[in-house]
Amino acid sequence: MDNELINAYLTTDYIIDDTLGMWMINIDQMDKPLSSYLHKFKQPTAAFITAFNPMSKRCKESQNKQQQAKLLKQLQQDSVTFLKGFAIDQDGAWPQEDSVLIVNINKQQASKIAKQYNQAAYVWIDETGMPLLVTHEEY
Repeated sequence: MDNELINAYLTTDYIIDDTLGMWMINIDQMDKPLSSYLHKFKQPTAAFITAFNPMSKRCKESQNKQQQAKLLKQLQQDSVTFLKGFAIDQDGAWPQEDSVLIVNINKQQASKIAKQYNQAAYVWIDETGMPLLVTHEEY
């Protein structure tokens, strides 16, 4: 993955906007409230994933919405706990992407979902509440 694309991921705000309210996640910035929330679950980790723009190639809005709906349906059918959100590039170079924060998940499961939806990367939140970038080369 080239440096420009990595920088785009690193300078994106990952927003949770669901029943718990709204909060922002940024890569490599510890989030204690998020960590506290995640520790309510057996597996206190999470993944922030989208089905938009597979392999970071821009797609039509209708295609993105269709793939995101497929992801949501899959998570609901599998009884996976998730919160809705979106990712927004601070520089405005990329359009907003609907996303989900999947909780109570391990990294292997997260990577499987990201791979299934052909994502170049996703945000992994470890048990300390630290958001980390995981690229497709790592899964």
